[in-house]
Formats: sequence, structure tokens, C-alpha cells
Amino acid sequence: MNCNKKLFYLLLLVYSSTPAHSQFIKLPDYSIEAGTVLSAGKQTPFWLISDQYGLITPDKYNVWIRLGLKSNLSPDKKIDYDYGLDIIDRQSNSSNKLYLHQAYARVKFHFLHFQAGIMEEKFGDQDSSLSSGGLLWSGNARPMPKVSLLVPDYTPVPFTRGYLEFKGGISHGWFGDNQFVKNSWLHHKYIYLQLGGRLPVHIHFGFHHFAQWGGESTDPAVGKMPQSLGDFIKVFFAEPGGKNATSFEQLNALGNHLGSRNFGLDMEFTKIKLGFYWQTIFEDSSGLAFRNIRDGLWGFYIHTKDKDRLINGFVYEFIHTTDQSGKYLTYWLLNGVKYPYPVPGGEQHWMDGDDDYFNNGLYQFGWTYHDMVIGTPLITSPAVLKVNDNASEYIWNNKVISHHFGLEGQYRYLRYKLFATWYLNYGTNSYPLEPALAQYSFLLQTQIVDKLPWGISATLAVGIDHGEFYGNNTGFRLSLSKKGRF
Repeated sequence: MNCNKKLFYLLLLVYSSTPAHSQFIKLPDYSIEAGTVLSAGKQTPFWLISDQYGLITPDKYNVWIRLGLKSNLSPDKKIDYDYGLDIIDRQSNSSNKLYLHQAYARVKFHFLHFQAGIMEEKFGDQDSSLSSGGLLWSGNARPMPKVSLLVPDYTPVPFTRGYLEFKGGISHGWFGDNQFVKNSWLHHKYIYLQLGGRLPVHIHFGFHHFAQWGGESTDPAVGKMPQSLGDFIKVFFAEPGGKNATSFEQLNALGNHLGSRNFGLDMEFTKIKLGFYWQTIFEDSSGLAFRNIRDGLWGFYIHTKDKDRLINGFVYEFIHTTDQSGKYLTYWLLNGVKYPYPVPGGEQHWMDGDDDYFNNGLYQFGWTYHDMVIGTPLITSPAVLKVNDNASEYIWNNKVISHHFGLEGQYRYLRYKLFATWYLNYGTNSYPLEPALAQYSFLLQTQIVDKLPWGISATLAVGIDHGEFYGNNTGFRLSLSKKGRF
């Protein structure tokens, strides 16, 4: 059964279990958008491509039409449902593609949600509007088919008088086919705890665990990978694989695992809200043990409660991914003594290190979906990075140091967003860039709402790259959209 058929049956299951099947059909809102991107330079500028759910390609010319239907969950109903459909027809220099961007249904039962289908999502405690993107799931790649059981909003823990809250979820997803592995799967679970309740100060801690597993490798020496229920349990607990797994997975963990700890402090005052957040990254036991503690995303945000201000939001983020738990090391063990060199009769062992973020030896497409990195776009997507003017199928740049600034505001009917990002690109440990290549990327996006005829909104964005990594690029994005209700 292919992925599209699985998705159809999942949506049918959700529909048949909702009140709509037997009582009423919820009429959706509709949206129509037409847009284009034109660029000068080697490719479309970084911030016109990034965090767009894969809508815009690196090609210098993009044009698209987007049609959407969407209903909404009612916050006042304890039992409710909604659904969405989003179709995109996009043409660029290299391709013309019509695809299903979103198709989902959700059922709400009190605080619990069941969700099935393809839906735009972001994960992490980063700022919702001005961040460079969550470290592990940023909205940089196209949405993935998934089924999920979620507590999406903070919910009071019983007997804590609301001062302790939690949210979380578990998902199973499908990566589909690619040039390295066919029909591989996604496992994702997360949990957040928040302390504060009705107080103006909240402290939160979150934990995300992702894994790529299952599927069939195009390498005949590997073949079909373990994917039984017992194997899922091993993936769930990040345990080593059994005899049907590769020798590497028998020594380490079954599948390709990634994770992040999220820490945050939020403070609310009369007129403003501000806070700090920190996201770590780990791909093996060295990261779990904080050996790569220098790596992560640190952010600060401040927003005014009055949105009708010239400046109503500011974000600063620092991203560091160059440590990677140090270089990959080996040692020889003889009579309980470790030697950094071969010794007669000694047994060779490997120490964790060279985390090589978002790359993997078995799942060689790495932490990507449709050639776009799922996590922070500052770790360069295969579709974006050019190596000798040829598109790369791997991630060749995952060692980055970045400073990112975001600003937003409104003047009368004109909304704007401004990004300024400076970053050093070091390549990878295996393929270092020496010296590191510096890059500056800027974005100015403006939007006119409620002033154009027929309820049309217009968005104009200008992106600029300057530096040695992506080169010097300038691009313009213009889109017209209309939303309404049947």
C-alpha cells in the first residue's frame, strides 16, 4: 500500500468517527494565493527560500497558485473536529509540479487531539514569528504524512492547582521513497512541563525525540531494515537492534535518532511579554551527556501586547553547531586499560564524537524531506547548497555559528517583518571549509491587509544575500491572496 492510499484511509477513518458523519458537515474557509519570486545572482536568496515549508525552490524563478480549504476547532467545544486541504501548482526554472501540500483531519476530545494527514507544523519553544526556526523541526521542509495523538496545549496537572501544566504527543510518519531508502518511517514523541500557572512568570522544560527507522535500503548489502512491533519498541526506547539489524545498529541504537532539550523562561507584564529559550541537540550518548553543550540555539524575545505599533516585536538568536562532541575517536582496551593506539591483544572500541548533525550512514538522505532540511535552515539543505555547481544529495554544511535578529511592527494598514542574519559556515568534519565562509542574509517583508479591493491582501518581500557561501543574490517575492467563508 503506497503512502497516498494510507493517507486516504486515515482521513476516511477520522471523518467516519466525527460528528460530521452523522449530524452535520462543517463548512470550511477558503483561501486563494498567486505568487512569484524573481531573483538575480546564483539562486533565490536564503530568507526567501527558508522556513517556507518547501514552497519556494532555490531556482531564480518561481511562480505558484495555491488553493486551500480549512475549518477550525472551536475553543468552546469539548468535542469537535476540523479538516484542511491545500493544493499547490508551482513552476520554477527546473520543474513544474502540482502537489498536495496539506490534507488532514483532526478530532478533539477535551484536551486530547487525534490528527491524521499532512499538516504544516513547527516544534520547539522558539519565538513563533521572528525566529530563524526551531533547531530540529522548523517548517523549512514540506509537511510530512503522519498520524498523531496529541495534547497540543498546556493542560493543568491534577492536584497542582494549575501551577504545573503539561503538553506532549506521539506521532508516526512516512518519509516515502528517496534515492537511498524506500518507505522509511518517522517516530516522534515529546513532552513539556511548565511551572507558573496564573503567575506572570513561567518556566518550562521540553524533550523531543525523533527517529528515522524501517524501510528498505537501495544498498543490496543492507536490504530491508527491521520494522516489526518489537523493533518499534527498540526505536521508542533508543535501544540497540537485534540480529536482523546492521552491526552498527546492534552496537548503538536501531534507527537514526535525534533529540533536543528545550528550556525557557517567559515573563508577562502589563504592556509587554518577554522571555528566553535554549534548545540543545543530541544524536547519540555524547550529546545526551552534554559533551556538545556548546552547541544549540539560544534566543531572547520581546513583544508588546498592543500590535498596532511601529515596533511590536524583537528577537535575537545565537546558533552554534561546530562542537559536535569533538572528533570521532578510537581506543584499544587491554586488561581494563585504555590505550589511544593499537596494542597487541587489545580490543578496538569507538568513542562517541563527530556527531555530524543531520547526516546518517544508513539513512543517507539525512534529516531532510524532499531535499530540504527539516531542522534549522542554517544547516544547509541539499536542495540549496551547490557543490561545484551541482546539487548535492547530502548535507555538506552542518557546522555553523550564527547571529540572527528579527523585528516586526505595523504602521496603519502596513505590516512588516525584518530579518538580519550573519553566519559562518565551516562545512563538516569530513569535508571542512577552511577558512570558514561568511554570509549575510537579509529579509524585508511587508503586507497590506484590509485596504485592497475585493478583500485581497498583498505581500511584497525583498531578500538579499552577501558573502562567500551563497554568493551575492537579490530577490523579490510578490503574492496576492484572498480568504473568505462559504
